[in-house]
Amino acid sequence: MITIFTPAYNRKNTLPRLYESLKTQTDMDFEWLIVDDGSKDGTKELIENYQKENIINIRYFYQENGGKQRAVNNGVKKALGEYFFIVDSDDYLSSDAVYMIKKYSFSLPKDFGGMVFKKIPISQKDSSCFTEEYIDTNPIDIVFKYNIHGDKGEVFKTSVLKSFPFPEIENEKFVPEGYIWNRIGKKYNLRYIDYGIYYFEYLEDGYTNNFKRDLKKNPKGFGLYYKDMLSYNIPLSAKIKFFLRYLQTRLYCFIK
Repeated sequence: MITIFTPAYNRKNTLPRLYESLKTQTDMDFEWLIVDDGSKDGTKELIENYQKENIINIRYFYQENGGKQRAVNNGVKKALGEYFFIVDSDDYLSSDAVYMIKKYSFSLPKDFGGMVFKKIPISQKDSSCFTEEYIDTNPIDIVFKYNIHGDKGEVFKTSVLKSFPFPEIENEKFVPEGYIWNRIGKKYNLRYIDYGIYYFEYLEDGYTNNFKRDLKKNPKGFGLYYKDMLSYNIPLSAKIKFFLRYLQTRLYCFIK
């Protein structure tokens, strides 16, 4: 079984699109696990109505607002699926997403940490990304060796994620996902698959469009990521960029 995990915070207006895409899956062997990060907009009532429809397997949990990474940690602990797929509340999946995950999981080497699919901007519908059917590598090399940038849809083995929880930093609510994905990549290869199953867009109040705001609010979390990036064998220009960002986080820690 696959765990499709959604951390939700005041996303009552976008969750219906994701729900509709889950109802149309060609393979229904999944659970939709939702951790509500303190929503005040009626998200709980919306999900309860979906549960009453009894079309898909939905498990809902509420937590006081603590940020996406605490929600992910909570979700990983509660997940029943062999694989854990984070799908944000403002995105949606292709109808064959679960089928494709299971298809590739059958041939995935046992010592791999998971698989990664293409993410497709909703505005574009499709875009070329990888150069082969799949590439077996890690999150650092996929960018700096294969020159494949941009967001990707990571599907990790749940057992692997349980060994790599996100740091929970007092008075902060965000740690870049790349910090954990890269650390997983030090121990496990991932299979990068040239097939899109995840449609996304950036909302005005989302993390991506509010980078500067979130950097100031979460300097220790971002600092962990930038400091860690300096430990990899990456081009000097990239190291300089990450070093400057790390210094910026240290400054924000001082003035926060």
